[in-house]
Amino acid sequence: MKNIKAATIAALSVAGFALPATASEFQDIRHQVNVPHGEREVTAVYQPKTMVSYRQIGNMTPNRQSTARCMWKAEIMVERHLQAPAGQGSHVVRTLVPAKLIEGSTNGRCAQGKEQVSDTLARRADEVRQHVLAVAAEDRNALMAELSIATGNPAS
Repeated sequence: MKNIKAATIAALSVAGFALPATASEFQDIRHQVNVPHGEREVTAVYQPKTMVSYRQIGNMTPNRQSTARCMWKAEIMVERHLQAPAGQGSHVVRTLVPAKLIEGSTNGRCAQGKEQVSDTLARRADEVRQHVLAVAAEDRNALMAELSIATGNPAS
């Protein structure tokens, strides 16, 4: 059993692994747009969704200086939540491109450096906010086209 656990840990440290970032990092970043849609208004809410991947390099050997380093990448995508007024439609979620990439590294093992990664991402919240606004602005025409198609009035 001990060998299986060690093999699993070794495989994860070599291949790297990805985890969703905690919701608290960017939960306050939200951009909302009300769009006229026929005789009603639809609300489009844009929010960041973050996926952080970690890759352990180097090692920590006894009686020697550690060379362990955690390389990380945060991919920040923007999700568009499309909401019709209550009782007048459904809720549709779409992930938009392009994603923003933030990279960095910390000393030591990845398991020990996650708080540093969270702090780094929190310090770059303004950058993420600007990315959300830029993606929302780029999405305006696509959103209007999707709404036109949904009502059966595709633009000519």
